[in-house]
Amino acid sequence: MKLIEVHELNPVLVEQLLEVWDKSVRETHLFLSDSEIKDIAKYIPQALSSIAHLIIAVNNEKKPVAFMGIEERKLDRIHQQKQAVLILSV
Repeated sequence: MKLIEVHELNPVLVEQLLEVWDKSVRETHLFLSDSEIKDIAKYIPQALSSIAHLIIAVNNEKKPVAFMGIEERKLDRIHQQKQAVLILSV
């Protein structure tokens, strides 16, 4: 697994990160209904574009399996697919 800072988003990457987000939220936010998740998902592309430092983890096939956003030296958000294990050292 490799960590990469994203400086420019493209439509393919946004779609891949939306898939990571969806899988992560469905695993961890059991209190949200399917329709609520779909409603929130509409805002994810915009949210991704506003992250100051977007770091993605890619697998051996170079497909994103996790991402995190860093704002003002704070970890603002992190999402990962169930099979992805990230160890972060700060």
